[in-house]
Amino acid sequence: MRALRCPFPLYCFEITTRTINGEFLMRPGREMAVVIVGVLARAQAMTGVLIHGFQFMSNHFHLLITVRSPEQMSRFMRLVNGNLSKKLNHLNGRRGTMWHRRYQAIGVAPDEETQTSRLRYIMAHGVKEDLVEKVGDWPGVSSLPWLLHDEPIVGVWTDFTARYNASRRKGYVPIAGEFDTEYELRMTVMPCWRDRSGAEWRSTVRGLATEIDDTAAKRRLETGTSFLGIDRALAADGSAGRALKRRPAPAVHAVCPVVRGRLKAGLRAIADAYAEASARFRAGEWDVEFPEGTFRPLGGFVVSMDDEEFAMW
Repeated sequence: MRALRCPFPLYCFEITTRTINGEFLMRPGREMAVVIVGVLARAQAMTGVLIHGFQFMSNHFHLLITVRSPEQMSRFMRLVNGNLSKKLNHLNGRRGTMWHRRYQAIGVAPDEETQTSRLRYIMAHGVKEDLVEKVGDWPGVSSLPWLLHDEPIVGVWTDFTARYNASRRKGYVPIAGEFDTEYELRMTVMPCWRDRSGAEWRSTVRGLATEIDDTAAKRRLETGTSFLGIDRALAADGSAGRALKRRPAPAVHAVCPVVRGRLKAGLRAIADAYAEASARFRAGEWDVEFPEGTFRPLGGFVVSMDDEEFAMW
C-alpha cells in the first residue's frame, strides 16, 4: 500500500519532486522562472493551498505548504507537476516523462524548532552543494525574495489550449502575450510564526541565511574546497543530470523524539485502519467506513472537516 499522504489536516507539509534520472530539466533562467512561478501561482489560485517557502533546483524542488485536506493537496500537486511537465518539456524541446516518481509529502510537526529547521534546509539548497557562495546567490526560482525582503514573486501562465485552438482558425494573426496571464504568488508566513510581526520573523530568516552562509564558509575552509559560482553552475553540462541518492524518507519531520513518536504512531494507526477497511471492502462490504484523510476506493477522499479554521489564515 502506498504511504498515506495527508493524515493530519491543517498541518504543514514538505513536498519534494525529482526529475527523471536527475536530469537538469529546471536549469535556472529567466524564461524558466516565469513559467515555473506561473504554474505554481495558478495552481495555488485554483486550490487555495498556503505556501510558506520553496526552492527549485535544476533537478528537483521543495515546497513548504499547509493544506486543509488530502484532496486539496492532491489536486494542487496534480496541477503543479502535470503542468510543469507539459510546459517545461515544451521549453526544453523534449517529450515523455519528466518526473522520477510521484511527489513525496512528509508532515512537518507544528512546533517552531521543527518548522524552522525545515525552512532552513530548503533555504540552504545551492549553498550546501557548493554551487554558490551565499543563500541569496542562487539564481533559480526561490521564495527567498519574499522571505528576506517582502518582494513579490510573479510568473506568467500561458494557455496552451486556447493558443492552439486560435492557431487553427483561418486567417488568425498571433499577438504577443495574447494567451498569457500574470499571476502573483500569495505567500503565507509559517504556522509557527503566525503571531509574530513581519519584521520579527524576517529577522529570524535573515539569521538563518547568515548561519547557512557562515557554516558553509567554515566547512570549505576546513576541507579546502570551493564553491562553483553562479556562471560556472549555469554553464555546467547537465544533459546527463546527476545520479539521485536513494535513501529512506522519514515518516514525519519532528525534532522532538516524543512528538515524532506520537505522529508516527498516528500514521501507523491510520494505516492499520485503512488496511482493515480495505480488506473488508474487497470482501464485499461496500459500505465500510474508511478513516478520514484517506482515499476510499470508488468514493474519493474521506473528508469531514470544514474550512473555518483554514479560513482564519
